[in-house]
Amino acid sequence: MRPALPLPPADEGTRVPGMLLIRTDHDDDAWRDVLHRMGELPGLVTPRPGDGGLAPTEEEIIPRRLVVVDDPAWRGAAPEEVREALGGDGAWVPDLVLMATERTAATPHLRPLRAFRGDGDGDVVLFRITPLQAALAYLVLHLDLDITFEYFEEWSPIAAEWEPEEGEDLDEWEAGLPDPVGAYLERLDPVPRYTRPAQALPLLTQGDTDLIVRTDFSDDAAWETLLETVYRPGGGGPIDDFGDYIDVVDDPVFEGAAPEQVMAVLREWGEVLLIADGDTMRDPGHRVLAVPLEGRIGCAFRLDPDQVGSMVANLSIGNQDIEDYMDDETLKAVEGRTW
Repeated sequence: MRPALPLPPADEGTRVPGMLLIRTDHDDDAWRDVLHRMGELPGLVTPRPGDGGLAPTEEEIIPRRLVVVDDPAWRGAAPEEVREALGGDGAWVPDLVLMATERTAATPHLRPLRAFRGDGDGDVVLFRITPLQAALAYLVLHLDLDITFEYFEEWSPIAAEWEPEEGEDLDEWEAGLPDPVGAYLERLDPVPRYTRPAQALPLLTQGDTDLIVRTDFSDDAAWETLLETVYRPGGGGPIDDFGDYIDVVDDPVFEGAAPEQVMAVLREWGEVLLIADGDTMRDPGHRVLAVPLEGRIGCAFRLDPDQVGSMVANLSIGNQDIEDYMDDETLKAVEGRTW
């Protein structure tokens, strides 16, 4: 008999989105590595040792919670047991459940977590996801990721009929599965791991437009050239003016902010976040950093400024996908087998 999960009570009024990360394996090193890869995420909630309560959290600019459960009583638990434990009356239900299992410990280069939707109905639909990808999805979970979770279930499923047979080598079995969602993130440089900013960043509300956020203030001339090319890639004229699709954030408080830190303060839904960082300013072509906010969340790539307006306009009407603008190297990483 498993104990009750230490979940907070159901929210009164607006529901707080979030995830549950639960440890079901005995490997201490693997667990610490998972937590390190997840990063210093906002809204972290951990049970107090001994009393079953929840440690208080700091007030966050965007309400969300990541409940982390490290209780020996849950070692060896199956996903169905965790799902059943989520059904308590009056308890908060996470949007996504993440489980660190024995396969997490056995696969140190990716640390794949088993995952399923906490508020889903019917059978548990399992998929695999890396801690990095789970963390980046968590940062924008309040933007409504239902469609993204459907993608995750399609991209890296663990179907019941795929379970290893008795006596089958688990490493060989796992090698035959699709890569965990987010495997490509391990190949990025730098790895997109969230850390808390040195100073609190303001809330960004973009409405019906996508944002280009300036995080480097070393070259005003380069910045002005970049904006001119983004807005009027054809050199001017109403047909080439993309001002209605892109808003600019030119605030020194974002100096040096990492893309993940900017993602964490986006209040409204968007499909892509555009960053003008130091590399953008130093690059002769002023290529911006494009960071997907759905699907391939956080898989950043460089984009020529004269393509930015076309991309955001076509994404807004569903005429193209973000993959249509990724470079060949990035596409190979997200669509091919990387390990």
